[in-house]
Amino acid sequence: MVTRLLSIIFFLLINQQIFAQIKGKVFDFSNSQSIEGVAISYGEKGTITDQNGYFEINETIAGDSKISVSHLGYQKEIFSLIDDQYFYNIGLQASEVQLGEVVVAAFQYNQKLLNVPGAISLISEKEIHTGNDMIITPSLNRIPGVFMQSGALNTNRITIRGIGARSLFSTAKIRAYLNDIPLTTGTGETTIEDIDLSLLERVEVIKGPSSSIYGAGLGGTINLKGKRSSYKQTSIASGISVGSFGMFRNVNSFRTSNDQFNLNIIQNITHSDGYRENNEYDRNSLTALADFYTGEKTSISFLGNLINLKAFIPSSIDSATFATNPSAAAGNWASVKGNEDYQKGLFGLSLTHDFNDNFQNATSIFTNFRNAEEIRPFNNLRETANAHGARTAFTYFFPGGRNSHKLIFGGEYFNEFYAWKTYETDGGAYGPILSDNEESRKYYNLFVQLDLKLGSKTYLTGGLNMNNTKYEYSDLFFGDDIDLSGNYSFENQISPRLAVNHKLNEAISIHAGVGHGFSPPSLEETLTPEGQLNPDIQPETGWNYEIGSRGELFSNKFFYDISLYTMQIENLLVAQRVGDDVFVGVNAGKTVHSGLEFRGNYNIICGQEKAVNLLRVYANFLYSDYKFKEFINEGNDYSGNELTGTPKTNFTTGMDLETQFGFYANLSFQATGKMPMRDDNSIYSDAFSLLDSKVGYLLKFANSFSIDIYGGINNILDEKYASMIAVNAGSFGGRAPRYYYPGLPRNYFGGFTLKYNFNSPSNN
Repeated sequence: MVTRLLSIIFFLLINQQIFAQIKGKVFDFSNSQSIEGVAISYGEKGTITDQNGYFEINETIAGDSKISVSHLGYQKEIFSLIDDQYFYNIGLQASEVQLGEVVVAAFQYNQKLLNVPGAISLISEKEIHTGNDMIITPSLNRIPGVFMQSGALNTNRITIRGIGARSLFSTAKIRAYLNDIPLTTGTGETTIEDIDLSLLERVEVIKGPSSSIYGAGLGGTINLKGKRSSYKQTSIASGISVGSFGMFRNVNSFRTSNDQFNLNIIQNITHSDGYRENNEYDRNSLTALADFYTGEKTSISFLGNLINLKAFIPSSIDSATFATNPSAAAGNWASVKGNEDYQKGLFGLSLTHDFNDNFQNATSIFTNFRNAEEIRPFNNLRETANAHGARTAFTYFFPGGRNSHKLIFGGEYFNEFYAWKTYETDGGAYGPILSDNEESRKYYNLFVQLDLKLGSKTYLTGGLNMNNTKYEYSDLFFGDDIDLSGNYSFENQISPRLAVNHKLNEAISIHAGVGHGFSPPSLEETLTPEGQLNPDIQPETGWNYEIGSRGELFSNKFFYDISLYTMQIENLLVAQRVGDDVFVGVNAGKTVHSGLEFRGNYNIICGQEKAVNLLRVYANFLYSDYKFKEFINEGNDYSGNELTGTPKTNFTTGMDLETQFGFYANLSFQATGKMPMRDDNSIYSDAFSLLDSKVGYLLKFANSFSIDIYGGINNILDEKYASMIAVNAGSFGGRAPRYYYPGLPRNYFGGFTLKYNFNSPSNN
């Protein structure tokens, strides 16, 4: 009897996998959101994930077993089961087709795009890499309503539905995040161009006010999602690309993934001599993205990003120079070899924990720093900034599952210290000190959002955010015996949002919404020309009203997204130039931003089993009617004029091709209308058209090695155009206003990437 019992125990120990229960969770690799309804296949048996992304298999497990994981809108995964492992964290990567099925994290909906009430657009990984990877401009400009101007690799302005168009040299009134860690400073400025494209797997763009969940974001929010290693893959890769005007890029990466962690380390070098004089650019960066799955209920994410940049500044030029010698730099900037030189770092840690099936928390903490100096013709600037903050969001899922009713509540805190000094310049050399300043910028947001599923086809969401912003300014310069120190805070801003989405059928949905947004002025905008605090300055505020529809037609081959909107902006902040580098802010009026956006993709051919995997055409269109409703500035009445710095129309179209044997190509065309360059609409930029193309060949051999060889041409038509304009450019000392940042003429690029997979998919 004892012998028989011992035999049974021994048999069970050596064959425990036979009776094992296999469990797992399936989530979106880009945003870590669970995916419901994923098909899990094992042999002839199968199951699907529940509303929380979990699955169980209760069948006997044989040796060398493989499991298949698939869902519409995502790439299929097949992998081997491992002895003694009974829980699997499986990340799926979004495919290029059936976009409506992709789960998005924007507004913390965590729903399929087709179910989301709001104007949200996605940029896939392949859409990000349709060019030379120097800058994200071509990809963002494929989204109707988003317009990115690039005066240089380090001088850019992004506008969403016209918001931020009057910012002078940077992106303002738009929030941006990288893996939920903020990239926006305490003054509301954002520089996503510092983030190398090799880091990114997806971009989610919210168009219109997003203050109800993200705080001060009148124009919208750009969520960058970092690239992760494919499931159960370990690889190293190195790529080099070269191009016109001394372009050089080198990207090296190491990626690995299993059920306990996912790690991606990327190092890159970017250099350009520049098309223009005084236009050299160098950026080195090192980034680590890591996810740790510490159990069935908990995951931890880490982000570390270091950047060292030096970029010379050619600045804008006047119309005569633009016409005859566009490669020239502005004379005063060239004479001092004007440039910016900085080192910056960003570090963040996020934790997500499921207390149970109905209650979840996601908390992130972050810190960043920036040490910089800028050589300028009017003075030299040295600045130091460091910030820290935290964000937490609790989610309660009402009985019925995570795709039913849920309540989200939480808060965000941000504290930034900024110190800057200016010096006289002597041909670019540092002279006596002119100013010495310190500033503390603080804000907090408290938010709540209720998402309701009304029946099987209707989603209703309502949200509310309260923001408090405060500036503390210290004047440490004693050379003039004037102390301009002071504190400034705004009244609490309350921003509600209400939106509804209704599915007409399984392929088409309609949505409508109304939301409030705001953008506080920077401290500089709160100062009078004498440097005193102006207590009358108020944040810009606005209401957005919108209806739209998105869907997939013709057997899911055609995806469309259309929106009709109007935004009413009050307390418009106007930067008045009172000197060569001196601006003050005034609340000068109201604007109306109305428009129609359309985005469409048609997959002519789509299927992994065919010689041509993908043949897709797309078209995106914006028609806008942005105007000053009431605008009186320095005694001039501009009411009824078109809003400065935005085109009335922007159209992009193109084609993407992928083949089974590795050849791929894309062709893109952009037609941008003319833009008013002054508030009085007395002068407009010229409309322009750009045609770009890229072809490549991806060769895989020995089941582990691959080489991607590519080349392309930008501005094939050699169009002469302004890639960015300086709105309301001033005229000092009898010189003509400098409106124009010339765009690149026809230019070429080419490169290759070598990759080695230590465990190729065929061996899993």
